[in-house]
Amino acid sequence: MSEAVSQGRLLKTRSRLAILFSAALFGFGFNAGMVETAAAADAPVNIGVVQIVDHEALNDTVRGIVDGMAERGWKDGEKAHFDLQNAHGDQSTLKNIGDRFVSEDSSLIFAVATPAVQSMARTTRKIPIVGAAVTSYSAAKVVKSDDRPGGNVTGVSNIGPVAAQLDLLLKLTGGKKRVGSIYNAGEINSVVQMDLLRAAAKERGVELIEATVSGVVDIQQAVQTMKNKVDGFVFPTDNVVVSGMAVILKTTVPAKLPTVAGDLGSVAAGCTAAMTVDYYKLGRQAADMGADILEGKRKPAEMKIETQDVKQPTINLRAAKAIDLAVPEDLLAGAILFEGN
Repeated sequence: MSEAVSQGRLLKTRSRLAILFSAALFGFGFNAGMVETAAAADAPVNIGVVQIVDHEALNDTVRGIVDGMAERGWKDGEKAHFDLQNAHGDQSTLKNIGDRFVSEDSSLIFAVATPAVQSMARTTRKIPIVGAAVTSYSAAKVVKSDDRPGGNVTGVSNIGPVAAQLDLLLKLTGGKKRVGSIYNAGEINSVVQMDLLRAAAKERGVELIEATVSGVVDIQQAVQTMKNKVDGFVFPTDNVVVSGMAVILKTTVPAKLPTVAGDLGSVAAGCTAAMTVDYYKLGRQAADMGADILEGKRKPAEMKIETQDVKQPTINLRAAKAIDLAVPEDLLAGAILFEGN
């Protein structure tokens, strides 16, 4: 065999080996890319959860969100990583929390209470936001309309039956028509509820005596000033008022004044009664909406704001006894009875 032929065969052999080696390298690179992509797909998604302040209604809402998401397969520490944050009533803290969620590249944000959803909506127009314990999304100016939000915000409303709350107090007082209420005018959710309460009071010929507070420190003076002018109180689901419920009850209980709240936490704290949504179920409802978004089933812009139907009052029997109140039998028959504080 000539030297030229031998060198030709050797070159062909080397070329084939080079092609095979390159193919192997390409295949390895391709497979590595697939592994990397798969690993990224399996990585937990970041989910931010923020509440404006610490009180039982909002805590129950957050608990419902986490439990509801776990039931849908988005369990913390597995498919999802939840970053649970509390602003403790501070607007600048809310802004920092929103920035934190954006920097974490969160796939979804749950915003609990009106100030929280407003702050998150200002912070990002890209990340889907599901609100909960928000009275009116349209009044809060975070959606175009409750039927078709049109942006990155949707959620569940905690609007309660305000007129029914007033009717409940009137039944407890035997029809006495001097009713007190306090609220934070800085919370749009409270303003919406108070507008409804004023309208209901006017329809029923009730004298509504109001006081505004900007913080828990204002509550004691407001209630003290009103206690001799009213026959009972109706409270909106106001974050300041709910946070200061213990302060309110220190005045209303010795004065033998019945109180009707818009949340179950206030009943557990010692309010006489409530007509209210179930905040834990509200959180689970929000979780279903959030899971649908993560799973690509629905888009926030097209998801109608959801509500919860409220039919039964809750009566705190021990609280009624503490103010020497005999609850009408017909009211007891159709109520959820609470025998705690």
